[in-house]
Amino acid sequence: MQEPDAGTGMNLPCPISVKAGLGVDDIRNIPPRERELRFTRNRAGGLLLAAGVLLAAISVFLQLTGHDVISPYLPAPLPVMQAAVLLPAALCLYQGWHCLKHAAVIITPLGVEILPFFRPRKRMTWYVWQQIRSVECTEKILTLTLPDGIRANIRLGSVTPASRTLLAHAVQTRLSSLKKAGYGAP
Repeated sequence: MQEPDAGTGMNLPCPISVKAGLGVDDIRNIPPRERELRFTRNRAGGLLLAAGVLLAAISVFLQLTGHDVISPYLPAPLPVMQAAVLLPAALCLYQGWHCLKHAAVIITPLGVEILPFFRPRKRMTWYVWQQIRSVECTEKILTLTLPDGIRANIRLGSVTPASRTLLAHAVQTRLSSLKKAGYGAP
């Protein structure tokens, strides 16, 4: 759906009301590409793509070496061996592309979304900025402290080190700006 311009007079079917002091007067005035920060599983995606390419190269090697030279040494017929290599190659290539394309953590003006690797649509977790009390970042874990002392640990092992630093900085900066404005958990 096309985003309405601020000057066209078009209204969304359900207008979004945002409290003053959150850093934006109206979310619709922010360009769509600047509304959120997406952090993908770049490290895992790169490894899976490399594994997929390697497995595909092994399948090509099996085909190019021929039936006469390598077939007596294979534990199964050549087409079976190629299928046994191509199926994991296809799965690795698909999952690698999925990791590079889809986000693991999304920071929006409303909060932080955590998308797990398996079944992200059903198991997604959402934390609103006002309920986050503090943020702690170790080398591979981002910890959000919520009301009543509940701690949400976000594992960042599959995110590149540079992205981890940017993610921690973005969350801490947003949280500190909200606290200065008087928002957030007491």
